Amino acid sequence: MTFQEFIDKYLGQKKGYPDGSYVGQCLSICKLYIKECFGINPPPSGTNSAYGYWSNFPSPLDTVFKKVLNYKDTIPQEGWIAIWKPWSSNQWGHIAIVAKGCTTGTLKNWAQNWTSKKFQLESNRYTNVIGFLKPIEENNMTKDETNALNIIKGYRAILDEGNLEGTAAKAVGDSKDLETKKKDLSNCKSELKTSKENHLKFILSLAKELKVDLDKQFVAMTAKEKEDKILELLVAEIDEKNDYIRRYKVSQSKNADKLNSYEVFKLFIQKLFPPWKK
Repeated sequence: MTFQEFIDKYLGQKKGYPDGSYVGQCLSICKLYIKECFGINPPPSGTNSAYGYWSNFPSPLDTVFKKVLNYKDTIPQEGWIAIWKPWSSNQWGHIAIVAKGCTTGTLKNWAQNWTSKKFQLESNRYTNVIGFLKPIEENNMTKDETNALNIIKGYRAILDEGNLEGTAAKAVGDSKDLETKKKDLSNCKSELKTSKENHLKFILSLAKELKVDLDKQFVAMTAKEKEDKILELLVAEIDEKNDYIRRYKVSQSKNADKLNSYEVFKLFIQKLFPPWKK
């Protein structure tokens, strides 16, 4: 989810995290932001307070953010997370999502539990703001490459393991999260048609990332031949996904549907980079 999509979706609502818990609290909306916009499970603060996200900086926050101290000339950017240390009348501190329009004297932010339990735009001074969590940049990756990388990250645990049932069960986890991954995989088909060059670069780097050896004949192809072949295999694999699922269900138990994502993705990699090597 993009930053603006998140704001539009939750503006004016009272949200809790996990759903139904700590409704209207400042940390709840920030945890939801981290979950939906950065794709990681937001950890407990370790202090039962918003300030714990700064003082403890619990893992895996360090995989998507870096800490930036609040100096007099610091102007935070939209999408950063601002954190207040505790003060005399507030032992928990405060946390909010930075909005556009900040200056050295004014901190614009989206928050819950400041002037309202509802998620809304606030304007504060920097009193008691200890610092910010700044999103780590994606090394200038294109949007298409970033989307594809997020899909691969979701299946990396499976590819690194040999136990089909164990790794598939681990990967399934939250069914909603699994459905999102499956939809993202299907969306590659339409994305490929409009961004062949970016996907070519990504798929070739993926081969190196997963330590999969490319077939000598494939390596010998021209850049244009590689591009056409990759497109052909990827689109065909996605088109045939339902057939793989059907055949797999016939041969497996009632729980086979939980393993479909693994099977489809493995077949996808096998066909794209023959022969398959662990």
